[in-house]
Amino acid sequence: MNLTELKWTKNVNHKGDDKYWAYQNVGPVLNTFQLNWKTKQAENALKPQESELILLRQRTKVTHIVKLLNKTLYEKPPDGEFSISRLVQVVWIADYWSVPPEQDMVFGYNVDLQGGKVMKLETLPTFNEHWGSRGGLGEFQNHVLKALKLKP
Repeated sequence: MNLTELKWTKNVNHKGDDKYWAYQNVGPVLNTFQLNWKTKQAENALKPQESELILLRQRTKVTHIVKLLNKTLYEKPPDGEFSISRLVQVVWIADYWSVPPEQDMVFGYNVDLQGGKVMKLETLPTFNEHWGSRGGLGEFQNHVLKALKLKP
């Protein structure tokens, strides 16, 4: 698997019971879904470019890596908290929903990221503190391949 476009991370939450994960039941045919942002985060939702990858985190676990399929911002009627979305395709999804990988293991250091905005990995101070002297983004992408057992 090629993760050279993995440049972003985003925290997501299931809007209901804590025993479920957001975007757990992705359709088996095309593996696509609309990744939601809060209503007032349109500018943030447009930051990732088409074909770039986002590592999704939930409750300190890594659950998905998704690819942006276009540059279109979809807007539902703004009656809910999450009315903005982008179309994404799953490139990796947790095998075992009872034990998705810990984000600290996937990132290679203690991660403390809050909120639901998409964040560029290379602009995170903690990311640069850890990965800056270890090969930067490219070495992080290789680490993710190994951590998720996507590379022999």
